[in-house]
Amino acid sequence: MNFTTRSFALAAAVVLAVTFSGCDKPVHLKTLELDPTDIDNQGPGSKGSKGVCFSEADPPLSTFSAGPGEAMVGFDNFFKAGSQPFPCDDFRAQVFRAAVVFDVKDFDSVVSADLVFDTTKSIVRSNGETTGSSPPKSFATLLGMVTSSSNGIEFDREVPFPAGPSFSIGVSSQVRDWVDGSHTNKGFSLTGPTGLVDHNNIPENNDAKISWYKNFKLRIVYNPDQNPNAPQ
Repeated sequence: MNFTTRSFALAAAVVLAVTFSGCDKPVHLKTLELDPTDIDNQGPGSKGSKGVCFSEADPPLSTFSAGPGEAMVGFDNFFKAGSQPFPCDDFRAQVFRAAVVFDVKDFDSVVSADLVFDTTKSIVRSNGETTGSSPPKSFATLLGMVTSSSNGIEFDREVPFPAGPSFSIGVSSQVRDWVDGSHTNKGFSLTGPTGLVDHNNIPENNDAKISWYKNFKLRIVYNPDQNPNAPQ
């Protein structure tokens, strides 16, 4: 093969390479941050009296609450021991859980998803003293997928909470399950550090640990070509 032939062959190869490379449409990814459509805070528990009682006490519910756009997680206990030899104990035990809901119905597929939020404040009550901290402490221990909100927010697919106070948690598989319909979208659950109140084993203390969370965003990376109903 002479120089001219080699040059022609090389030029032809370059043209073919450029031609075929041009057949693949470039993939453009887009990032969108969704705000929650709802934040459901629940504080189920038990209150009253136990032991040798002639009447049942009605202690007030916890004075702690979540503000607009906040999720509140933790517990608040009250216990007043009765007098011996036949004590009648008064109690209140509440556990706080939250469900944070996002609308992802406009997506057909996602490349990745991250749940972003912050711990904005926290309190601890122990030995009769209530204290806060700066930076605030996160007392939530599990992030799950809500299955029911009828009994203090039930959930599955739970994963441990990372250290706070600010969070960016990868939730790609969870969001894909919502998008393809393999899991009903009732939101993310934020729970811990205790389970729901066991009515047969009421806590006998006056402790509390509560964290408040805010600034929720669901950051989704997607291909607009595969999501015609999502922002282009």
